[in-house]
Amino acid sequence: MAKGSTALRGIRGAALVNGKVLDDVLIGIDPSGLGTIASVARARSGSALASRARRVEGLIVPGYVDVHLHGAGGHDVLGPGGAHELLMWARGVRNAERDIVASLRALAVETAKHGYAAITPAAVSLPLESLRLWVRAVSVARAEQGEELQRGRARDEAIILGANSEGPAISHARKGAHDPTVLINPAELLRALDDRPNDWSALRIVTVAPELKGGEELIRALTKRKIVTSVGHSTATLDQANAAWAAGATSTTHLCNGMDPFHHRTPGLVGAALAHRSARVELICEGVHVESNVVKLLADILGNRLMVVSDACPVAGLGDGDFMLGSMPARVKGAHATLRDGTLVGAISLVDVGVQNLISFGVALPAAVAAATKTPADLLRTPQLGRIAVGAAARLSTIDPVSGALRGRVSF
Repeated sequence: MAKGSTALRGIRGAALVNGKVLDDVLIGIDPSGLGTIASVARARSGSALASRARRVEGLIVPGYVDVHLHGAGGHDVLGPGGAHELLMWARGVRNAERDIVASLRALAVETAKHGYAAITPAAVSLPLESLRLWVRAVSVARAEQGEELQRGRARDEAIILGANSEGPAISHARKGAHDPTVLINPAELLRALDDRPNDWSALRIVTVAPELKGGEELIRALTKRKIVTSVGHSTATLDQANAAWAAGATSTTHLCNGMDPFHHRTPGLVGAALAHRSARVELICEGVHVESNVVKLLADILGNRLMVVSDACPVAGLGDGDFMLGSMPARVKGAHATLRDGTLVGAISLVDVGVQNLISFGVALPAAVAAATKTPADLLRTPQLGRIAVGAAARLSTIDPVSGALRGRVSF
């Protein structure tokens, strides 16, 4: 307890603690800096903290951690000009860093409204020089936000944890909505990472197709740098996927999308991910990318390896219309965001909807919340997020205790 009990702020109500819903919990928060949970206990009448604690309606849960989103609310992780602006920067026409930083900070504000504690913004496949500059901009945004958080500011923002590069060392055959002209082999990406390594310091996750030549070498190099390899956009066989995880990969990019379908004689990457004992698995749970009954089946099989991700488009939440995803023109109509040929390009809702959907599909509330909090936080080795525990960041939300619908963020 950093400042003594008199300095603590108290909140009190039903809470999800260590996977269990407890009826009356008193949470003490040190309000300095980022805000840290200093105590968690069953409420006791008569204690000084309990007497001044604020009662919170609904179920208190950790803030969500989305490790895979491309934008939301009109805010593109690549900046207001998208991939074109990055290309101009790479060509020396103009410096787009400040525009990208502003977009990332605006996205952090937007996602916090949806109960987010943290984000790992994701770039679609880009030319290597554009990707390098984008990761550098994420580093700047993360550093600037971090300084403000330490001063007790920027609390209306989700924490920017770093960058997710969804490609470009992925399979042409399973490229999805990625620009085929920028896809490369893993060796090229590894050479780029070795060049000017400081510019890649914010990189936290990279999607790799391990069956490509040099794929396992790239995975081993990423693992050595403590960067998460997520296997995806891939035609990997069962053996190739298992070899990737043996080489150090620890995650799987949006299961069932961007990979060969499961077959009982050729299970491929889907079968490998389901059978693996430790690899974590992303799943888009809005009911479009994966049908609801299949989501429930996969959640039952995956257990605590399941991670809810949004894979949200920059126009998520804005309704029907046209937009650019990277360099690719796309359109939102109803619940679908697609390229002109009908290829899905991402989701148009965020993780709060995914959690609510999981519960409506039949997944228990504690498991649904853990899939959007503890499991992704553990993937990125951030134990201060994704849980209600002493020492964790006081990034908390409230949800309906039955439906899981978001009620709001908990202020202190």
